[in-house]
Amino acid sequence: MIAAGYRAMVRSGLEGARTRDIAGEAGITVATLHYYFPTKDDLVRAVLEHTIQEQMLAPLRLDADWDDGLAALETMITGLARHADAEPGHYRLLNEMTWAAREDATLRAMLAVWHEGWHGAIGDWLRAAQRDGRVRSDLDTGAVATMIIYLVLGMVTRPPLPAGAEDRLSEELHRLLAAFEPKD
Repeated sequence: MIAAGYRAMVRSGLEGARTRDIAGEAGITVATLHYYFPTKDDLVRAVLEHTIQEQMLAPLRLDADWDDGLAALETMITGLARHADAEPGHYRLLNEMTWAAREDATLRAMLAVWHEGWHGAIGDWLRAAQRDGRVRSDLDTGAVATMIIYLVLGMVTRPPLPAGAEDRLSEELHRLLAAFEPKD
């Protein structure tokens, strides 16, 4: 049901997706859909979780790089940029959900939890890289984590980047974060 809701919302947009179409795509009756999701908002909240976890994060396979935060950042930045170009509907839907959260306190709270977790992971990666001497020690890791999140969000909700730009963005971010070389 959630996957059917996701597909319908990607195809028709948040407002354009109809519960009868979602039920039909899931192969169930509207009554059955409403048994599990009494309102469309309940379904939207479940689709939001599915969109973030299964459609955005899972394909990146960040777990392979998790212990090396800078590698995980590179995987995240390049992977999300490529994924946004290949599957723009995922990010259009996330953008619609973000705007809908302004009026839906539950959706807003879900996005806040997701954002806090994402911010915490990036901050942890940056602090670990500072301890290893790979990231400048004078950086405010909380502020930099916020900047990285907004860089990534901007990358996935923007017009297509010039060819190869997503690879250069990650490289340049590493150069900005890198520890200074001692001067002779």
